[in-house]
Amino acid sequence: MKRVHYFILGLIGAGIAAMMLWTQPVAAVMDSDYYYALGQQIFWGRGGEQPFIWNYLADPKGVPMPAFDYWMPLPAVLAAIGMWLVGTPALWAARLPFVALHGVNVVLVAYWVFRKTGQRLLAWLGGLAVSFPIFYAGFITFPESFTPIVTLGTLYFILVCGAERIWGERAEVLRSLSVGVLCGLFHLSRADGVVWLLASIFLQVGMVLKPMISKQVSGIPRKMRVAILNILVMGVGYGLMITPWLWHNLQAFGTLFQPGSGRVLWLREYNELFYYPASQLTFEHWIGQGWGAIIKDRLWALGQNLLTAIAVQGQVVFFPLIIWGIVKTWPRFETRFGFGMWLGMGLIFSLVFPFAGVRGGFFHSGAALQPFLWVLGWQGFQALIEWGTQHRRWQPKVSQGFLGVGILLIVFAASAVIYFQRYIGDEERPPAWQVTQDRYMAINHKLSDWGFSPESSLGAVNNPPTFFVLTHRSSIVIPGGDVSQLLAAMCRYQADYVILEPDQINLDTLYANPTSVEALKYLDTVQGAHILALEDAEKTCR
Repeated sequence: MKRVHYFILGLIGAGIAAMMLWTQPVAAVMDSDYYYALGQQIFWGRGGEQPFIWNYLADPKGVPMPAFDYWMPLPAVLAAIGMWLVGTPALWAARLPFVALHGVNVVLVAYWVFRKTGQRLLAWLGGLAVSFPIFYAGFITFPESFTPIVTLGTLYFILVCGAERIWGERAEVLRSLSVGVLCGLFHLSRADGVVWLLASIFLQVGMVLKPMISKQVSGIPRKMRVAILNILVMGVGYGLMITPWLWHNLQAFGTLFQPGSGRVLWLREYNELFYYPASQLTFEHWIGQGWGAIIKDRLWALGQNLLTAIAVQGQVVFFPLIIWGIVKTWPRFETRFGFGMWLGMGLIFSLVFPFAGVRGGFFHSGAALQPFLWVLGWQGFQALIEWGTQHRRWQPKVSQGFLGVGILLIVFAASAVIYFQRYIGDEERPPAWQVTQDRYMAINHKLSDWGFSPESSLGAVNNPPTFFVLTHRSSIVIPGGDVSQLLAAMCRYQADYVILEPDQINLDTLYANPTSVEALKYLDTVQGAHILALEDAEKTCR
């Protein structure tokens, strides 16, 4: 592959991503809007403040609260960089770094495919398939962890496994420092990114254990020195990235890591992520449901995450080729290491964090392994062509071109159909982002008409980040429990009104009968959302 080929692939990837700035002008998804809102805060010089509460895990004292109480800061920092470069806090500016990174990802995957297969055609097919990925297409340009995680995952595998020697076979200061920097950036992208640091340490320890198992005693002292040096240097690189973040946590929360994150371990259902007060999320609360429910939830999560691995990460048509690629390349270290990480991620998000895993944790964290899976798939495709040549008298070049282009067209067609249905829609079935945008904008006008100013009023809503992005109004999240939790949270944070949307499942009784609670005065229904005001707060909140 020549440099001009990679340049063209990068332009194609960035060009497709740039088109999404127009076809998908608003995210209206909590994750993306959270990072966009916090990116705006950084751009405005208020990066330490979060103008809403979207969960109660850190026991926030009020609004605004310290920023990044649960999610990590890198996507927001990237969004702020886009705003700084252009000089505007607009969403399209925040998305520019992600557009550029998507072009980089296309190039990196094409480069890796070429390194592993030696086939220029497969490198082109691999890069083009990444340019419009089936289920990920709607995420690649928004301030999210997905796109930077793909970049970091590709660079990690190339750095650790792509040279003549696997990282750890000898002492390499620069390489170890770079691995540490990548692990730090993984962690700054997602809290579970620390797994990559632990895996890197385990890799070095494995280099020491290998001669022990094979009883090559003479090589053990040198291997130990190499492992210790590499781990220490890697720690320096990791520390350079993570230290400013730890300092922020100390200043904001008084702890090195976000307070309350450990409470996610004790969820009995996903909605308890929004439980109020979160101090009730304890081991006793978790174990009280009984072992039958605990085991059932984790088996359910295993099944759901297996479907994610096949349909989303394996992109359905690609999954058999990935399996073939694993079998074909199993003797290689990178295959065993990557498969171990894939399996480990699946188990973590099934057994330890089952609800977060099913609701997007495995999907997003697995993005780091997506380049590895894509490359394995094209190696499996190469093995298929070799098998057909040997057993079915296929013509290698003809069959490779015909079948490869066929797979690419299937990927493009599936991506286009799913993208159109989810993000473009039509008049009869508008996309979810448009429904949310229209609803929140209409509600904003109503609130202004009633005298609820953005500066002096506080709401309780289902999606505080999106509500803030679209209306610049601060809010708290509607707790995941019953009406008593809602009233307790509204009293604690002095919320004036609540916006009850049709999908607020835990308050479906109140939604069906919005006048049933004496403390909440029904004001109006706007595009399917009931607006209720806290009545006689002094009496209700005694």
